[in-house]
Amino acid sequence: MVEAICSECHTTERIAAQQLTKPQWADKVLEMLQEAPDVKQSERDAIVEYLAKNFPAHANVNKATAKELQAVLGISSESAGAIVGYRQKNGAFKSLDDLKKVPGVDPAKLDTKREIIDFKE
Repeated sequence: MVEAICSECHTTERIAAQQLTKPQWADKVLEMLQEAPDVKQSERDAIVEYLAKNFPAHANVNKATAKELQAVLGISSESAGAIVGYRQKNGAFKSLDDLKKVPGVDPAKLDTKREIIDFKE
């Protein structure tokens, strides 16, 4: 469906290069398809689900703000703030094990997000 509907205007490479949160994908799909009344809401919803699952936003824990971490990782504002504060005090994170040392952050939650966590400095 993404290929059939979205690639009328965009290449699949351009679509794949985007990395957005589910709400961001929903906004993008709404924006892109506002002039396409023939695309049903159920199709729009399916497109958003597909894009959010296959092209999720990534969280660079060494550069992201607390707000960005909260949105992308789906963690509380307190946990996101704890990550930023720990990073400022102790320096960049090198691995998931380093990130799990942050007090107040659920290590199990981080494990479920490991594929979208980036440690580039």
